Amino acid sequence: MKRLLRSGLIVLPALLATEVRSQPRPPRTVSAPVATARAPATPDGFSPGLKTDPTTVLTEPETPKPAYLARVSPAPFGVPIMRIANDAGLPTTPVRGTWGTDARHVYSKQQPWNADETLISIENRGASGSPTPLILDGVTYRPKYAPCPSYKLWDYRWHPSRAHAHEQINVDQSGTELMWYDVEACRKTRSWSLPIAADYGIGSGEGNPSNDGRFVLIAGTTQIYVVDMDPKPPFAGYPNHRIGPALDVSNCGLPSCKIDWAGMSASGKYAVASLPEEDNLRVFDVDPVTLALSPHAMPASSFRCHGTPAAGYLYSLGHADVAVNPFDDNEDVIVGQDECHLIGQTRGGTVISHVMMARLRDGRITALTDPSNEAYAHHISMRSISRPGWAYVDYFQEDGKRFSDEVVAVKLDGSKAVQRFAHKHSVFDKCYRCESHPAPSPDGRRILMASNWAEHCGSGCGSTADIEDYLIDARAPLPHGARDVPGGRQRGSR
Repeated sequence: MKRLLRSGLIVLPALLATEVRSQPRPPRTVSAPVATARAPATPDGFSPGLKTDPTTVLTEPETPKPAYLARVSPAPFGVPIMRIANDAGLPTTPVRGTWGTDARHVYSKQQPWNADETLISIENRGASGSPTPLILDGVTYRPKYAPCPSYKLWDYRWHPSRAHAHEQINVDQSGTELMWYDVEACRKTRSWSLPIAADYGIGSGEGNPSNDGRFVLIAGTTQIYVVDMDPKPPFAGYPNHRIGPALDVSNCGLPSCKIDWAGMSASGKYAVASLPEEDNLRVFDVDPVTLALSPHAMPASSFRCHGTPAAGYLYSLGHADVAVNPFDDNEDVIVGQDECHLIGQTRGGTVISHVMMARLRDGRITALTDPSNEAYAHHISMRSISRPGWAYVDYFQEDGKRFSDEVVAVKLDGSKAVQRFAHKHSVFDKCYRCESHPAPSPDGRRILMASNWAEHCGSGCGSTADIEDYLIDARAPLPHGARDVPGGRQRGSR
């Protein structure tokens, strides 16, 4: 399902492909608060106290809205949460500006953290909100950067590689220029003129580059094509422009062939396009030499509710995200909410649940949760690319059901193992931006969720019109003498 277009950005036409420079940022500063708590950690650095029983129904308590940058640990999870957007109308100190009524990350499939987790990008919109987007410090969570004056940002993603940690991949508003832009140096580092204008950015607003940051899929109104942004031998490297031929997907065999969203698979081996109505997913092979796209034929035995195997159709999944599955030889997969509407029924020996996974190679489906008394799943994110094997999911509020109003992570091995983090406390009926859209950090141990904190909040409710980002911190508490530093946690002396 395509997310709504953002408003309030003024973007000029694309510049030529020459490098553009503007005033660089001031020298970087590092804040390193010292922790005094001592606690063991799980092998992957998570707090050892996380709730992992998938069978328990957890009652959502009446919890007052947290203050700005106040660390609280609400029951029943006990996982620390912090509001990282201040009250509307207050200054965005130390950056010049004012907090708006809608200060939150973009979407569950758009990574808010940069690759080394030193920076977090959020939007600062609504009444009085400026500047937007706003880049926060990844340790203190205070505002750090306003947009660079020369940056014609529109639909952007952090580059997923640590080698390009300060760069964003962006398509301008005209849809005719793809670029890499260093947001610390305020400098365009790479640029491509697009042969067919993008119909809203990177994969219609919901796509992502491959996990290595090399390939990106551009979708026009009826055509899709691949750009190799970082060619490797035997191909000439950048600035050689390697762009594949466009494939027309307007004759898809369904009543509606409009592209809802499109993106690269995590490995870059496939492209995926989602068609509207029931989130009908098609898989395309990417020719490694020519970058040409062609439908990836599925086995006739694979199950789908719309389309044909020959045309590359998968099981229909909503609000879905792609990843590689380390429990299945790093096969490309996609995980989303069931859109075939078969909850509890059996197809091919699989009992359909609210959270389903489909393998891109052959369409094989796997239920990742148990549908028994399970609340309705909402959005899925697998932006935790440094922690493959888990999908982050939020659920609708259905009191009395498992996972009601929760943010959880589910394991991709089919074991139905979960980690349970927090309740969302957001009223979002007829309010898209009030939806929480949880997005994990690259290492998966921190999660951003948006909320107006107007649900199950007792006498301390927020206004339904004030939407702010909350950070869930599931990392193990720092041992004595350790410091929180950008890019990770390490020991240090007092």
